[in-house]
Amino acid sequence: VSPAAREGVHAIYYDTLRRRIEDLGTRNFPEANGQKLYGELTMIVTVNYDGRVIATEIVETSGITALDRRAQTIARNAGPFGKFSDAMRKRADQIVVVSRFKFTRDEVLETKLTNR
Repeated sequence: VSPAAREGVHAIYYDTLRRRIEDLGTRNFPEANGQKLYGELTMIVTVNYDGRVIATEIVETSGITALDRRAQTIARNAGPFGKFSDAMRKRADQIVVVSRFKFTRDEVLETKLTNR
């Protein structure tokens, strides 16, 4: 998916995806042994045309295995994101999104999505 396509046909879909992941991650802020987990990581999220998350891959770890795993769970559980529109389907059967996850001390998940 090209940046131009993302800005046009895919922009609303990407925004919905980002908001759902952030909302779920904030509501279910990661913790282990009663301690909140803070950090940043980069993950690739692959979404199928039917809105299902079909793969997640950590490409830059937070250095905290439990946080990385929890972030993957959040991304998978935030879906399904809804079927691709006809215009999206004409361009791709899947989208691959590089996501920067930041679990802040304010106990909020912030994400920054880029396409690949």
